[in-house]
Amino acid sequence: MIRLLQRLRASRSGSTIIEFAILAPAIITLFMGILQVGIWMQSYNALRSIAAETGRYTAIQYQKSNNISNIDMATWARDRAKAVYLFDSTEISTDVTDAATQQIAGVTEKTLTLTAVNTSYLSVIGVTDGTIIFKRPIFVKT
Repeated sequence: MIRLLQRLRASRSGSTIIEFAILAPAIITLFMGILQVGIWMQSYNALRSIAAETGRYTAIQYQKSNNISNIDMATWARDRAKAVYLFDSTEISTDVTDAATQQIAGVTEKTLTLTAVNTSYLSVIGVTDGTIIFKRPIFVKT
């Protein structure tokens, strides 16, 4: 029995598999973290694009003398998020508010707020769901 234990201790043939078994959880967690950060960055960039498109849409509507309401702007942004950027209804919320003070005469400032909730794929190690909030001013002629 002692000779068998000495031979197993001297053998190096299984060391690679043991090292991989020790390092695999860390490597897999690292890759999942990279994936998670990439998904969050994609969501943030999508929110920026939705806000820019909503600003353009609003400016065009006001140039056509179609004074759309804040609710219509928020609905358009939410519909755009679902149709083009494939956000789920439970993942995104939109809100448009008028600014308290008027900075430029003849122009109303509105603030578009987009909120997206991203599911965490790393909840096993304690990373919770992330919320991304993006705000953008939209200026319209009054």
